[in-house]
Amino acid sequence: MTVTSATTASQVYATNKITATKATSAYENTAPVQTQQTDKMAEMKEKYKDVYTPIPETYSKADEDIQAQKIHEAYPNYISGPDFLKLVDQFYDGEPIIPGNGITQEQKEKQEVAFQKVYDQFGGEDAYKKMQKDVQAIKEQYPINEWAKQGYADNSKELARFTNATIYEGLERGLSLEGATKEARSVENIFMDVSYGAKMLDDMLIKAGRMSPAPEGGRETVRMDVDFNAIKNAAMDLRGYGIDGAWNGKKFIENQKDMLQEITTKISQFNFMLDHKELVDDARMKLPEYSRGPINNEGYESWVNEEVLPRMQVGYEVFSKYQIYDSIDIKV
Repeated sequence: MTVTSATTASQVYATNKITATKATSAYENTAPVQTQQTDKMAEMKEKYKDVYTPIPETYSKADEDIQAQKIHEAYPNYISGPDFLKLVDQFYDGEPIIPGNGITQEQKEKQEVAFQKVYDQFGGEDAYKKMQKDVQAIKEQYPINEWAKQGYADNSKELARFTNATIYEGLERGLSLEGATKEARSVENIFMDVSYGAKMLDDMLIKAGRMSPAPEGGRETVRMDVDFNAIKNAAMDLRGYGIDGAWNGKKFIENQKDMLQEITTKISQFNFMLDHKELVDDARMKLPEYSRGPINNEGYESWVNEEVLPRMQVGYEVFSKYQIYDSIDIKV
């Protein structure tokens, strides 16, 4: 996909018009109808049934029982992460480690000793890590919908569909199952709401005694809106070219048609930035000096080319070929 710029005497804008190029010809297609998307998932499930077991869209106790059986057949002494940390606490004999208060050298050393004592129960650290790797492989072979089981994610069904579709597309492009799985994990937080993760982590650490419960009302989610007039604003102002907000911001739209349109718009905007470097550099130079460097905006070209656009292509392929949301026209 490339961007065709609408040019007047004094202004250039990022547009959503798409023209085919060798590198991005996948973007020529428009989104298929819902039936085709449903059939695509079923087609891929059959095609790769001997390679990949898809994550179920809902949680099933029967699925979990099978998974647990397979794990304990391979490793009868397997314990979960929270239970592992509880064992570490049992062997720890130093001053209590209070989350948020830092850790002294003595506490660190005693904690390392405690970890080693638990590792030794499994044959050493290397043996424990191998067990974890093997158990993960069993979980992938006999998956359950962890999102739905834990109850933290309202979009557990959609997360399963997105992960399955992304892995299938990776396999279609010749990636190994491991490579396709890594790719799915790397793009999940770009296109899907994964805010449930913070809550899951908090609860795991609380159950393991590693942190105190949050105040009533729980963790506050702060929305970071861009204030271009703020003294410490670090976002390039490209609103004059049709790019609102932060150029590298994310938006999650739980609607098939609109999410696909959002991805298409973002691809057009990124291509616009690559095609109009002088305009972007001018916007960058208007920022405070500490906001111009590679960590913020100076390195946008390589980041867009090497990271962003390839991931956007993955998102486009998934949302244009597979039914992720049940409704494709009505926002939920």
